[in-house]
Amino acid sequence: MVARGEMRPSTAHLDRAGSLLAASWFALCGHDVSWPLEPCRYDLLVCTGDGVRRVQVKTTTVRAGDSWKVYLSTSRQGPRTYDPDEIEDSFIIDGALTCYLIPVAAVGGLHAIHLRGYAQYQLAQVQDGEGSPRTSPTLSRRIP
Repeated sequence: MVARGEMRPSTAHLDRAGSLLAASWFALCGHDVSWPLEPCRYDLLVCTGDGVRRVQVKTTTVRAGDSWKVYLSTSRQGPRTYDPDEIEDSFIIDGALTCYLIPVAAVGGLHAIHLRGYAQYQLAQVQDGEGSPRTSPTLSRRIP
């Protein structure tokens, strides 16, 4: 058994936790989340009031000056970007655990972006029942 004092979250494991964090965000927003049965170009299916959205989850711990740099393309079989026929959104989590929900149309064809230029897609913090921000990962944005 692992002692409580030995368990320490680390962004070194962010790539493994990314899809779980994204699914938790959508669940906290009241949406149903599914994972694809077969390997495909999206990581999550999210059921919103407007239909089902295909979401690709990306994480980054790469700093580029005063911004986080995230790679949006896959590297299997050479770099390949995502297009609107494959996904609707990219859910991105940076090394500070700030979350972004960026429509694929806003980054169409780009292999990498600096998140500072996408601040309008940053998700707000989780609100407690009284409307006050909590000190947990950032959350809360209306999904189109």
